[in-house]
Amino acid sequence: AIYNWKGETRLGLSLEIGETVQILEEYAGWYRGFSTKNRSVKGIFPQSYIHLKPCKVDNEGLFESVVPIEDPVIREVTLVLREWGDIWKKLFVNRENYKFETVGKVMRDLLEWRRQLVSGTLTHDQTNELKLKIIGKIDWGNR
Repeated sequence: AIYNWKGETRLGLSLEIGETVQILEEYAGWYRGFSTKNRSVKGIFPQSYIHLKPCKVDNEGLFESVVPIEDPVIREVTLVLREWGDIWKKLFVNRENYKFETVGKVMRDLLEWRRQLVSGTLTHDQTNELKLKIIGKIDWGNR
């Protein structure tokens, strides 16, 4: 999901940015499917709120699983940003201003670098250099 959506329609499925969904059907600008966070709840959501990614289907049929095929560094930085977002909110609530500002700046850097990686406009060397930079920043932040 590239936008939050509150599922504000009959049979709507609420989505949060970054959430992965499996699409079961498509009709007139809408998808029907489920979030991989809770496969038992199915609903509809706007096509324009979804970015399609290549994926691999294992065990096709009743027990199939769909796994997005994406660069491991992009996946890692996405997960780290979600985790750090929670930490960042707690720093704000606890009024730990210096840490709040520091973590916020690092997160903005990671978001920008992730955007550059996802855009696919970098050369192979630039991509490798940026991945090393991202990994270094994540390692720094996890200390």
